[in-house]
Amino acid sequence: MPPDPISQPARETPRILVVRRDNIGDLICTLPVFEGIRRHYPDAHIGALVNSYNAPLLDGNRWLDHTHVYVKSKHRPGAGTLALVRDRFTLVAGLRRERYRTALHAGSRPRSEMRSLTRLAGITEQILDQGADQPLHEVERVYGLLGALNILGPPPAPRLILASEAIAGARESLASRGYGQAIGLHISAREDENRWPLEHFAALIRKGAEHGHRFVVFWSPGEASRPEHPGDDARARELLDQCRDLPVLGHPTPDLLTLATSLAAVRTLVGSDGGHVHIAAAVGTPVIGLYCNHKVSQWRPWGAGHTVLQAARVDYIPVDAVLAAIEREGTA
Repeated sequence: MPPDPISQPARETPRILVVRRDNIGDLICTLPVFEGIRRHYPDAHIGALVNSYNAPLLDGNRWLDHTHVYVKSKHRPGAGTLALVRDRFTLVAGLRRERYRTALHAGSRPRSEMRSLTRLAGITEQILDQGADQPLHEVERVYGLLGALNILGPPPAPRLILASEAIAGARESLASRGYGQAIGLHISAREDENRWPLEHFAALIRKGAEHGHRFVVFWSPGEASRPEHPGDDARARELLDQCRDLPVLGHPTPDLLTLATSLAAVRTLVGSDGGHVHIAAAVGTPVIGLYCNHKVSQWRPWGAGHTVLQAARVDYIPVDAVLAAIEREGTA
């Protein structure tokens, strides 16, 4: 059930802070919330509180007035306690300056630290996620919280707006190396059950090449031992070494905006449950998603034009099924 509506004084301009400190896909699934608030309350002052890793995805978001950045302690591994405390006080001061009246905690487990920070900032009305009584996609679940602000109806699609010149540059870069209209492969996944094996990716590249396909490989940058952002540089090197004589291009993406523009430049993306899948869908790139059965209803790529292949574990999804999906997508 949606939270009870919060009454807004008739003459008061709503000042609303949306809190989403979670991972990349969580933030992408929250984008419709900003649009929904703006369309319902055109004069509202709307802010977002997000973590420092995700914040670039909100650059230029036309529905927002202000983005506040929360730095997780694991993203500052060398920082001492004093520096982290200073960060929190600076954040609270910035929130107080914006005079928010309502905080909407768009996460399935509203964290006590976020509730405390927003209360310290003088935000008196707190909309907390109470869970859903039926399985919902994350986009629907989070958008449903807006019922507390008298905003009802279906959510708009998550849309990530990128600079057109940046997308054009990414497309030109791939085309100049012979990989225009290539198939994107994202090999990273945080959870073991979501990880499609490297040998499957190698077999897909080999079989796909026989059908005339070319591939661009993306991955989370960095080494696996890095505590703040474990990366897949080593796995990417291994895959590219196995496929050195095949039509495949390794494409490092050092930041999220580079990843987003690169995903907008490929013909389609093959990837398992993760932020990259949601970014691709939000920039309009068709997705072939590789999913565990229990993740599909909540975390599948949102919208039409995407294909979901599912199994009890992602590594059970056969290479031939993925290749067949690529072939179908190419004729759509």
